[in-house]
Amino acid sequence: MDLSIACALYFAARGRGTVQSGSSEDVVSYTTSARVLLSGLGADELFAGYTRHATAFCRRGFQGLSDELELDYLRLGKRNLGRDDRVISCWGREVRYPYLDEDFLRWALRLPVWAKCGFGQPSARASMPTEEDDDPSLEPSKRVLRLLAWKLGMKSAATLKKRAIQFGARTAKMEAGRIKGTQILS
Repeated sequence: MDLSIACALYFAARGRGTVQSGSSEDVVSYTTSARVLLSGLGADELFAGYTRHATAFCRRGFQGLSDELELDYLRLGKRNLGRDDRVISCWGREVRYPYLDEDFLRWALRLPVWAKCGFGQPSARASMPTEEDDDPSLEPSKRVLRLLAWKLGMKSAATLKKRAIQFGARTAKMEAGRIKGTQILS
């Protein structure tokens, strides 16, 4: 089990924190009553969201990328689903995985690899896309999802740089001596 990811999920699933609304500087304690949580698990594995996917493309082109995506997809159940379900259910919550829906998976797995991401495609602009762009220049990882977000009006979400949960939650920085949060536990 990857401890840094498990810890981030554990505290997120707890559903307690603080909220700051709008421009107000008041911070209010908040506890969610939600019993079902949504997870984005599968998006990176299906649409080339990891740095190693860019590396695979650079080294071996679309065939190398396709091989890496297949490896990731095939090990999702063993590597991720059990960990995530155990950690989240600890708080009496259930998790849903929209990217792993059977119909969505069938569609995504049929897509040609070049349609899933923007690797190997020339960038139309060197600058950040603007609100008026119909065909924005976006980060190549998960390009099909970024374009969908852009077209649905979620333009700031479409331009966000990928940040793994353990880095966003800062749990990858946990250290006790020489043991790091990214170390695999047995």
